[in-house]
Amino acid sequence: DHIKYFSRYHGLNRQDAVFFNQSDLICDMAKKEDFIIMGRCADAILTNNGIPHISIYITAPIEQRIQRAIEVNSGLDRKKARHFLKKLDKKHAHYYNFYTGRSWGRPHNYDLCINSSRLGIEVTAEKLVEMIRELEKAMSPVNFDL
Repeated sequence: DHIKYFSRYHGLNRQDAVFFNQSDLICDMAKKEDFIIMGRCADAILTNNGIPHISIYITAPIEQRIQRAIEVNSGLDRKKARHFLKKLDKKHAHYYNFYTGRSWGRPHNYDLCINSSRLGIEVTAEKLVEMIRELEKAMSPVNFDL
């Protein structure tokens, strides 16, 4: 089945073919079940295909992100963590901007934007669940079960 999808985009460069295959998969899954996807331009893909969804952007100041990167990647020093995060942000922004025509990280692209450093990771997650449930009510009859 995946070979059929891949040949559908024959002639495109590999990155474009992968993007369009992922887009098809995201749309197919969203029509069948609730799920969470991180990145992959899913907010724009679902919007462009008229598929109801809740889009969230989570951020934190670079210093907190560096500290978190060091905590979860043993052996990573401050300089390497900063370089890694800057490179990763640039890569994410380029990918998102290229495939969506939007600017990555702009609040108007999302339903919810939150700075996770204010409340910490666990409390941020709890608050996001609460906000998603409120958005579910506002979006009814669409129902998302968490």
